[in-house]
Amino acid sequence: MDERGDRAVRAALEHVLGADIVRRATLWELDGGVKKRSYLVSANNGQWVLRLPAPGAAALLDLATEADVMRAAAAAGLAPEVVAVDLDAGILLTDYRAGARAWSAADARRSRNVERAAALLRELHALDVDAPAFAAERIARGYLTTLAAGVDARRLRFDAREQAWVDELLERTRYYDATHPPTVLCHNDLVAANVLDDGRLVLVDFEYATRGAPVLDLASLAGMNDYGARERRELLAAYCGAERGAITASELETTIRLVRLMAFFWARLGQLRAADSGAYRELATELGERLK
Repeated sequence: MDERGDRAVRAALEHVLGADIVRRATLWELDGGVKKRSYLVSANNGQWVLRLPAPGAAALLDLATEADVMRAAAAAGLAPEVVAVDLDAGILLTDYRAGARAWSAADARRSRNVERAAALLRELHALDVDAPAFAAERIARGYLTTLAAGVDARRLRFDAREQAWVDELLERTRYYDATHPPTVLCHNDLVAANVLDDGRLVLVDFEYATRGAPVLDLASLAGMNDYGARERRELLAAYCGAERGAITASELETTIRLVRLMAFFWARLGQLRAADSGAYRELATELGERLK
């Protein structure tokens, strides 16, 4: 992190820790995700993770609701503790779990970790937490409307294949909404980097959390971490347990396709809005390859 970036992060940190602590703090930029906005803060024998707002990000939750959801998950041992929130500045400060390591996609595909992730999701889905319902068609139309209004200015035109994906996305969201009532709390952004492992798994970045059907999280985990046929079978077996068939392989496959389509247009939206759009462009390219 350069000197200018360091000053900006310290200025933000003063909102939640105060100037005296910030002057003595040591900062490290944390890897993970396309937005690059999290920092490890060490000071006064304490360590925290500071997350800054991401301009132009299309989060589903406002910060206050996200913090409430994360507090409930933390109380169940499923997320780091929320230390402080500054709603005006858009800043979230959480406990740093020393020794915890963010998963890679390869970690997420290991058989033992598939089982562990399924157990984690069963615990998360058992929480009684108030969150907005996942309205797939409304969210998708929001992405597409914003994209349609901005593509000309940034020359991000859809080719014929992408236009076909627009039509497919809307068809699949209508089907999902009609067939999957929102019954459980879902994390809804299960890229590997949002899973921390220090012997116990916890989740971070709840800004897309929602009430949805359990298959939504299974599809997010499988679809965003390139689960093959073996991993998908293992995930369904580990999550459903004695209720084998409660979520079918076909249902999981269909929802993975929906998750990838939504992620593709989310990435295109980030490409349109972000000052540095390179990471979003790379993600859209990767997702496009998976959608072919």
